[in-house]
Amino acid sequence: MKKKKMKKKSDWLTKEKKRRAKKKDRGIVDVMMLMRHFFKELPQWLNEMADPRNLSYITYSQSDLVLMGILKNMCAVKSMRSMEETFNEQQCIDTLRLLSGDRGLMEMPHADTLNYYLERLSPACLADVRKKMVKSLIRKKSFYHSRLLGKYWRIIIDGTGLFYFREKHCENCLVTTIVREEEGKEVKIKRYYHKVLEAKLVLAPGIIISLDTEFIENENEDVSKNDCEMNAAKRLLDRLGKEYPRLPICLQGDALYAAEPVMEICRNHKWRYILTQKATRQKILAESYEWIAGGGGAERAEGLGKEKGMGEYVNHVEETAGKKEEANMYRYWYETNESGKKETHEFQWITNIELTKRNLEEMIEAGRGRWKIENEGFNNQKNGIYDIEHLNSRDSNAMKNHYLITQIADIVMQIYLSFSPLRKEIGQSIKNTSSWLLESFRRHTVTDEDVSYISRYTTVYLE
Repeated sequence: MKKKKMKKKSDWLTKEKKRRAKKKDRGIVDVMMLMRHFFKELPQWLNEMADPRNLSYITYSQSDLVLMGILKNMCAVKSMRSMEETFNEQQCIDTLRLLSGDRGLMEMPHADTLNYYLERLSPACLADVRKKMVKSLIRKKSFYHSRLLGKYWRIIIDGTGLFYFREKHCENCLVTTIVREEEGKEVKIKRYYHKVLEAKLVLAPGIIISLDTEFIENENEDVSKNDCEMNAAKRLLDRLGKEYPRLPICLQGDALYAAEPVMEICRNHKWRYILTQKATRQKILAESYEWIAGGGGAERAEGLGKEKGMGEYVNHVEETAGKKEEANMYRYWYETNESGKKETHEFQWITNIELTKRNLEEMIEAGRGRWKIENEGFNNQKNGIYDIEHLNSRDSNAMKNHYLITQIADIVMQIYLSFSPLRKEIGQSIKNTSSWLLESFRRHTVTDEDVSYISRYTTVYLE
């Protein structure tokens, strides 16, 4: 007999209760309040960037332009043309004026003006602004409770493709050859693409933000071998070590990164790591672990995780395997029985954190969380409200800046989603919350009373 599924909380709410909950959500006013609370100096940081424009012809401040791009992403406006048409409202102009602090702003910037600016702005400038935002969040101490083992900030690295072209887009394009069969013959076709490697910082279960970005690209069109994710990871990790030298970090990644060069970088920076283990990646370690476990040398614990599965670990497998880098290995497995068919699910990781029966369950949850965060993070950005694969400009420099603006917008949006009464009380979807925010931006007149309310309101309760 099948069990009846429990209704979601939102299904039990009456239409009247949902309307009352919507009245609590102040839309763009709440966004302004959160930005003032967490990133009070954001307009100043934006205006302090090295401005690439001719100072004699400047109409809009840098904060005008970047904040408009941030709002475009938060409101799920897909294209530059749509942004120009959708934001052409007096309420939008007034709100942007308050957000940016540019009292002389009389019109929303043209889409071409924004693209012209982003074609010339160094991506390092926006990356620096994002770093200031991240450090501001860390200093707030609002997210300390989510650190691994009460100490380590989890940073998850993963790569994804961004843009794909049939013809060469620029000299930095990566290239691959596809073999197809046409009329009984094999035909080789070149495809060009751009790829990015992201480092995500886990602030809370529902807040995973962009910490740093490394664009995977060729230096020029004459290189004999494509830039790759591993080389990009080395560049990104070295930069993180310089920019966050005192941050206690636990690096997480898939089996690609379970290699001694990455482990060595972590050791040099005194970081911890939890990396997915596959026998095909670290064969000698895998064989050594199985040999020790088969001889009864592994510690076990039952009833772990939500599935009440089995955990097992062996510390310092590297000593048996003759490896240099520390490799404490552990795995977790559980069984499911659906429609009479039994299936075993198993996961395995390498870490340099000493494993005990006390911390095993938390380490298992951290290891499994990486996969979910990687998939949900990029999936939401590609198929959710941002559509990061949409080409807002064909200029390679502007493409990078559009991507970085999206990551900055996502930081603000995730905090807003965690705060929003619509999400907390009625379980409204991210897409509908974004649409509601757009409607508020276009129709809500932000008054002096609202601004006064924002400056006084200092307590923020996140989910």
